[in-house]
Amino acid sequence: MFDNNVRSYDFKVELAKCFNNLGTVYLAQHRATGQHVAVKKFLVEDLKNEIGHIMEEAKHLREFDHPNILSYHTAFVHQLDLYFVLPLMCYGSCRDTMGNYFETGFPETLLICILRDVVHGLEYLHRKGYIHRSIRASHIFLNESCAVLGGFRVCTSFLGEGKRVRNLHELPAHSTKSLNWLAPEVLAQNLHGYTEKSDVYSLAIAACELANGLEPFYSFSTTLMLTEKLRGYQPQLLDASTIPSEEVLAQAMETAPGDATSATTRQIYASRQFSEALHKFAEQCLESDPKDRPSAAALLSHAVFKSVKHTNIREQFAVHYIQTVDFNTIKEHDINLADEFGQLAMDTSGGFEWDFEES
Repeated sequence: MFDNNVRSYDFKVELAKCFNNLGTVYLAQHRATGQHVAVKKFLVEDLKNEIGHIMEEAKHLREFDHPNILSYHTAFVHQLDLYFVLPLMCYGSCRDTMGNYFETGFPETLLICILRDVVHGLEYLHRKGYIHRSIRASHIFLNESCAVLGGFRVCTSFLGEGKRVRNLHELPAHSTKSLNWLAPEVLAQNLHGYTEKSDVYSLAIAACELANGLEPFYSFSTTLMLTEKLRGYQPQLLDASTIPSEEVLAQAMETAPGDATSATTRQIYASRQFSEALHKFAEQCLESDPKDRPSAAALLSHAVFKSVKHTNIREQFAVHYIQTVDFNTIKEHDINLADEFGQLAMDTSGGFEWDFEES
């Protein structure tokens, strides 16, 4: 359906930079079908040693076929530019959606719908012999109907030279920005190594991030974060039963105790109560010993997902009166007006932005 001719696409607006500012993401429309897509554009000369990582990610995405795994329509080179044409994630990443609508975290039902979709994608990956190694809110994307797992730059396989490796040992490349989400056994860098259970730990860290609107270990030094993980410290979903002291929350938010922002945030946390099943989900996945964590396959039948059997992400966005942009209102002359993109067609006052920096 999507051809490899750059002239087949109308580039409408620049959405964001990506891959450490080496690439640019555009909203574009495929002329033949009228379908809107996201196009990542890289100048090949700028990539230098990084092109291998980009092509490795592209290879992985071509091998996967699952509704909760990011795919791409086509890739091609035109003159000195490399293009990837991908499905348009109309709400951006979960981190974007929190910034636009849910600054103190997703409502529980919507959060569980997102986690359910990610677990389905994760189970598929693990069944095929892959570990994601970078699960986080910025790598979980939302379209009109489901959550989609992306960010496969450091994804790796257990399969090599015709056999399956039992454990991996190397720290993922480009892992500096993902340290807070990595499992303790990945960070330990010892002879035991790590398995796909490390993704389950990262999923739980992402669940805390999605529930709280705050990245766990955000205010920790790298050394303290590692020490706390190795001794079994578990971040929590913040509600009336787990709300930290004003001083601790202010430190996590990097504000002064008594600051109006942290006080308001604390009040929001104190006025809500997550279900016991959701708390248990996070606790079980955050076990420091990977043998004590459930597998992604086992998580599919976790009690927490019973509460969302009869709903989905589309319905939950409607409950909160969140609609997508009418992309047909965006004209070609809007290109490079990324700062104004958030004001084009939203019916909320929160603005609308994408951030592809980590994707």
